[in-house]
Amino acid sequence: MFENCSIMIIGTNHTVDEIYRLDMNSDTQNEIVETFAKGIQELTGEKTRISFDGSYKPNDDEYLVIENFRLSDEIKDAIRNPIGVQGFRKKNDDYPEIKAIFVGEREENSNGEQFKVAFQRFKKDQYISTAWYNLFFDRDTFLQEKRFGISISDVVDCFVVDNELCFSSFHFTRQIFDLNDYYRSATDKEVHTFTQNSKLMLEDADAFEGMANTIIRRKIALINDSKVLDKFSANEIKREAKAIDIDIDVKDKKIVIPNDKEKVKIILGFLDEEAFKGPFSKHTYLANSKRKLNR
Repeated sequence: MFENCSIMIIGTNHTVDEIYRLDMNSDTQNEIVETFAKGIQELTGEKTRISFDGSYKPNDDEYLVIENFRLSDEIKDAIRNPIGVQGFRKKNDDYPEIKAIFVGEREENSNGEQFKVAFQRFKKDQYISTAWYNLFFDRDTFLQEKRFGISISDVVDCFVVDNELCFSSFHFTRQIFDLNDYYRSATDKEVHTFTQNSKLMLEDADAFEGMANTIIRRKIALINDSKVLDKFSANEIKREAKAIDIDIDVKDKKIVIPNDKEKVKIILGFLDEEAFKGPFSKHTYLANSKRKLNR
């Protein structure tokens, strides 16, 4: 896989991504593409495939898949015609900021084009800083290297094949792609509407909206989608919470949402069915992911 493929960079100027070709000698290029091919095997080989729904964090022997993933035209064009891609060079006396490195190949058959592309997110520590003393060993002596450089690891963070995006870490993958269209998260308007729900009584609605990070927004979206607040009364929810030793206050037939981030997470986690009592220890747990069993 990826034989004779070019190494590409996704650069960003914080407004739009740009694709660059990373020019190098053939031996280095061959080693890198071989490493990326092995990285795909590490990511997906002999592991269980799980459809991504935003609620489940995979184990080491599993990976997640977003179906009908739309690979950008810019990446496709770069793979179709790598020679036509601009080389990674200085712009305005500085190098473009790097977001990711990728290697890809294209096949064409009776069903059309098929792209296989492996991506590695680029971290700041992969820049070889010229501000430090970079010493390289040569002929029993360390020599200082002052030129700008980057390092490429042996990890593939995500892989696109047959219009599917495969990955193990949503957090790392969203650093490469905008996944908002594939990930249900409450908007500012939805968060505000949630604070006005007739089944809830917030101690400080403004503070709640201010603490609504990605995790809380995800919980709000899932709670809204499940319609649990429509289907059950506040007292019914309190009774179910008490059964697993979670305290929920109810006043005037409304669930009290305190101005405490950790308590908010527990209540929202319970409403999203991520709180449970261990059948043997009888301890109460709050899970960080869940997956419905297929029966």
